[in-house]
Amino acid sequence: MNLWQWARVWVWLFGLGAIETAPSPESAKTPTLGPESPLFIDRPDFFDYPDSDQARLLALAQFIGEKPVIFVNSADSNSRFFHHILVGSLVVAFFFLLFQFCTHMSFQKGA
Repeated sequence: MNLWQWARVWVWLFGLGAIETAPSPESAKTPTLGPESPLFIDRPDFFDYPDSDQARLLALAQFIGEKPVIFVNSADSNSRFFHHILVGSLVVAFFFLLFQFCTHMSFQKGA
């Protein structure tokens, strides 16, 4: 493409508004909702919530049409048992990789 064809493409893109991607101050203003809004889904800070807020999690799941999955932190002995299994398997994997590295290095030709 020559220079004039590129210039036409840039003019066309500018006409579409694709060149100006930065938001303007007018478009960045959020509309203020009155106190008559019954749903907190309508609030602009709806998605800014902690994971422990069960009411908002359930409302969000209902809003997007999914069944909520809530994980409960159980403080019983089963979680400690699985923690010990996880740490033990990581230690065994580390020593296995260390063994593989050492045997590979010791059986190299010229070593």
